[in-house]
Amino acid sequence: MVPAVNDRQPGGEPGPEDDSQSFAPLGKRIKALLVWPKIPNSFWGFRGMLELLSEKVVMPPLGLITVASLCPADWTLRLVDEGLEDLTDDDLHWADLVMVGGMEVQKEGIRDALVRARRLGRRTIVGGPYASSQPQRMLALADHVVVGEPDEVFGQIAAALESGTAKRLYEITDKPDVTRTPIPRFDLLRLKDYASMSIQFSRGCPFQCEFCDIIVLYGRKPRTKLPQQVMAELDALLRLGWMKQIFIVDDNFIGNHQRALELCLELEKWQQAHGFPVVFYTEASMDLARKTALMEAMVRANFFHVFLGIESPSREALAETHKFQNLATDPVSCIDIIHEKGLWVTGGFIVGFDSDGEDIFDRQIEFIERTAIPWALLNSLHAMPHTALYARMQKEGRLLEDALHSSGDANPPNFRTKLSPTVLLRGQAKTLTAIYEPKSFYERAWRSMERWSIKRNQRAARQPGPVAIAAILLRSVWRQGIKSNYRAAYWKYALRIATHFAFNPAKIWMAATIMISGHHFIPYSREVIGKIGRQIERTETPQELVAVPVAE
Repeated sequence: MVPAVNDRQPGGEPGPEDDSQSFAPLGKRIKALLVWPKIPNSFWGFRGMLELLSEKVVMPPLGLITVASLCPADWTLRLVDEGLEDLTDDDLHWADLVMVGGMEVQKEGIRDALVRARRLGRRTIVGGPYASSQPQRMLALADHVVVGEPDEVFGQIAAALESGTAKRLYEITDKPDVTRTPIPRFDLLRLKDYASMSIQFSRGCPFQCEFCDIIVLYGRKPRTKLPQQVMAELDALLRLGWMKQIFIVDDNFIGNHQRALELCLELEKWQQAHGFPVVFYTEASMDLARKTALMEAMVRANFFHVFLGIESPSREALAETHKFQNLATDPVSCIDIIHEKGLWVTGGFIVGFDSDGEDIFDRQIEFIERTAIPWALLNSLHAMPHTALYARMQKEGRLLEDALHSSGDANPPNFRTKLSPTVLLRGQAKTLTAIYEPKSFYERAWRSMERWSIKRNQRAARQPGPVAIAAILLRSVWRQGIKSNYRAAYWKYALRIATHFAFNPAKIWMAATIMISGHHFIPYSREVIGKIGRQIERTETPQELVAVPVAE
């Protein structure tokens, strides 16, 4: 690699944004290392569950392998997913260009990768959701920062890197035509190490939830790929041997519900032509319950479950955050309808809205129990940069400067809430204690299986061989059924599913998946509750409760 020509000495920190800095051309045939920092454990991470399976992480870095597909054909690419392997100095020395992407939750790993690469004299470029929301922070760490979606301009960026004319900051405001986005480079992945694969159908969401940064990053007009593009991606995965679950990662799969319906009709044909090799799941808004034809088409295409942004049983909170799509129909009825139509429901829940009173925690618990949602992911509200909520908190002088970039399962909001921080944290701990108490978790799991009306055409994902299945079950029995302190609830649930669903392969597969997931949700919820307890101690320090207004 030819070192960069600028004022920074090897091993030094990069300077501020300055397009006058010049960089030596990297030339053709660049060796590019794509780095996906490890994601800290969370309710989404299923770390405990993965301890019982043969896979190592849940999903691959779809954004990075999509960027890889945009790179010139004569570049040599390597991918390091730090969820699977450590990033080594040898990896960095190999590369002419280190390309890092990630989300806010990966910010420490993003920083570490960039700092290490810069110290070794490697050229660095960073993009993705975190870089797009915090470009100034990234300019202090990377040679080049890409803000926005690079699909239609990455060829120009690549040419500039080769010629030495690349800018420090690329701010892409136009939303690309995703019908021109190529097939992600699935071949760069170690497929056997992933429990689920990811594809994307659409970007953007038509709604206006105050706290959501998706509409900021990707816009409120959903842009969809063509069905034949999705089929080509599935064909590519099938050729590589993928026959398990596929997550359609759209933040709202039904943002354009007519296009989603058209896709599902084609997915059904694809599944039939290939013997139903995969199971799909996705995320959607609550108004899915009002779209009967779409739900039926999803089920025929072999969708098994859907994550809903339920957020709160409080109509006042939903109105406050402009989540009007959740107000049109009774949410309990919505979930009942979706279960009856053949889709198993998971949900996201939020506390910390201005309208929340001290009773919100009991209301959340009651709602989760009533709707029988085992995987109920609870977080406190956070004001993400550039969102309407962030702007409102900034205008009202309620942002907490020290907490601006702290998010996680145990952290309080980054703004001064109407509820006191201690009440909010104690309530969050109370809710997690209630819903992930082992008996409650497995009882809810059982009731969800009873309510989920699986249809005849739904088929479980292709299973590993009998030896692998036996190994998973033995690990589950040992870790959950013998060593755990929740073994009584585990065995009661296991006996129920064995006696009721033994001749229903699709339902017993899903029921067994939930049974094993208890090894994640029960211990991890206790870990979060412990962190919340320590956070309460810090929050009760008076000086940490003072809101420091953030400058415009």
